[in-house]
Amino acid sequence: MRIVLPKCWAYAFLACPLAAAAADRVTTVTLLEGPATLVRGVTRYALAEGVRLQPGDVVEVGDKGVAAVEFSDGGALAMSPGTRMLSISAARGRSAAGDYYVTQGALKISGLKQGASFRFVTPVFTVQPVEGATVLVVGAGEGSVFVEGGEARVSEPPAKGAAPAPLRLKGGEFYSRKADQKGTVAPRPSAAFIGALPKVFLDTLPSRLARYKEREVQPKRVEDVSYADVEVWLKAPPDIRRPLMPRFRPRLSDPAFRAALVANLKFHPEWDPILFPEKYKPKEPATAPGAAPLKPAPTGTQ
Repeated sequence: MRIVLPKCWAYAFLACPLAAAAADRVTTVTLLEGPATLVRGVTRYALAEGVRLQPGDVVEVGDKGVAAVEFSDGGALAMSPGTRMLSISAARGRSAAGDYYVTQGALKISGLKQGASFRFVTPVFTVQPVEGATVLVVGAGEGSVFVEGGEARVSEPPAKGAAPAPLRLKGGEFYSRKADQKGTVAPRPSAAFIGALPKVFLDTLPSRLARYKEREVQPKRVEDVSYADVEVWLKAPPDIRRPLMPRFRPRLSDPAFRAALVANLKFHPEWDPILFPEKYKPKEPATAPGAAPLKPAPTGTQ
């Protein structure tokens, strides 16, 4: 079965997170069905059609929601219900590009031309679509990748020692992996994989970018984020979560947020110097027992 999305479709969370390097290279939410949330800075917003995503945005699609994002310079990203994604970086150079961290859900990137540079990091593997269309599903310690057409590269986390060489997947190939196990490659996707995909992944949808090209919609503010709202990002791998510290530091003024950080400190120990700076102040040299205290040096001539 061929899974087709139009050249200019995309689903975004979150993540976090699609962005452009110039004013004419924007990423716009052009379809939204059901609930979806945008986390920008330390604030939760209700996602809406016409919103332009920025670097650092987090998009979280509700369990009964879908969203579509179109890139002004081509390519598409699609996210299924329940997807959570953080944008790690903005686009680079003139080609479609971006780095994202996906914790759960299904997404599809399509319409890519050679020269595009996307990277999707997950707890199970990292996917780098090279061209064409790629579908990935991740959650509960396992994940799968289907290259509908074109090419993609999949990298597994290092087990012991050096990381294994990336796998090069061609059109039609299907990769699957469970955490702490080596992934396998099959010549076609499983029936269970196809059956679990949302219907929107199987349909060809018309582009709606033109209606928002000259009209940017501002998301509606809901509230400041709680610890629970961003817990998954605060407990992400160190290279993902540490750059987020300056972003969420203003929330320390909220006693509940601060208390939750302290209670979960073992998952993000880098917050300890910020929460308890007194522990990291230089200690004054100790005076030996019975020794006379040091006299201050003379400040002038006698």
